[in-house]
Amino acid sequence: MLDRDLYEILGVTPTATEAEIRKAFHKLAKQYHPDRNPDDKESEKKFKEASFAHEVLRDKKKRAQYDQMRTARSRGGFRGGPRPGGGGGPEWSGGEPFSAEAFGDFGLGDLFNEIFGGGFSQGQASGGFQRQGGRPGGGFARRGQDREASLTVSFQEAARGGERALEFTDGRRLTVKIPEGVKDGGKIKLSQAGEPGMNGGPNGDLILTLQVQPHPFFVREGHDIVLLLPLSFSEAVLGTEIDIPTIDGKVVLKIPKGISSGQRLKLKGKGIKNSATGERGNQFVEVQIRIPKQADDSYEQAAKAAAQSAFNPRAEWNVFA
Repeated sequence: MLDRDLYEILGVTPTATEAEIRKAFHKLAKQYHPDRNPDDKESEKKFKEASFAHEVLRDKKKRAQYDQMRTARSRGGFRGGPRPGGGGGPEWSGGEPFSAEAFGDFGLGDLFNEIFGGGFSQGQASGGFQRQGGRPGGGFARRGQDREASLTVSFQEAARGGERALEFTDGRRLTVKIPEGVKDGGKIKLSQAGEPGMNGGPNGDLILTLQVQPHPFFVREGHDIVLLLPLSFSEAVLGTEIDIPTIDGKVVLKIPKGISSGQRLKLKGKGIKNSATGERGNQFVEVQIRIPKQADDSYEQAAKAAAQSAFNPRAEWNVFA
């Protein structure tokens, strides 16, 4: 039986948001959970009440059904008529308690029975309720609901893996292991880190969806990494050696003479691990030759000298053929 409004049980208003309802439940669950209050019947009762209120109010359809029931009760029009002694108004304290039969009229009887162990189920023939066997102490063991959340990680964490410490609104703390090579949108399941179970049932799971932050220099292509490398005209013509960043740290890359813009150089095994094969992809360094917008005399003289060369970059460019 319930003699209190579900909103009142959670300590929220009827206009409370889903987040406010979830936060209120987590606070009560932390306070009254049976694991923290062994053999405390009053705490067990409050935990069941809070669990039922949360299960109903967190679900839009169930909440709408309950709100209909709540409105009917305030008007004295729900099953059973006005409460004894006249009244029938919106007073909840001391009023007629809600039972499985009353909740059953709105499709919530089974949920009521699961949590409170009333041992009733809707009868198919009479439309009433029939007694059923339940667990000693009332209620069937029920697994908690799964929860979903997002976790933002850096490009480096996604590429090389790592660990994150998470703290929940109910005070729980967990360490999350981020797998090496995880992709944006990848999911991590934390077993039994979801909503609390009821009547001895296991907790649900927490499903984390990873959001990988973009890197200022690296671009991921499958298990490969691409780095755009700006080069000056003289570096491209003469060749050079340049310090290059990778997800493992700095390496020295030799730039061959005469390299062209758009050409890629490969750093083997410097990409992202393929979880299926255990092998790592490659890092490609793509050259971009840059010319100053306002070239000084030395650049202009070099350009004029180069213009005397017989080299024609469009010699095989047959677009007008």
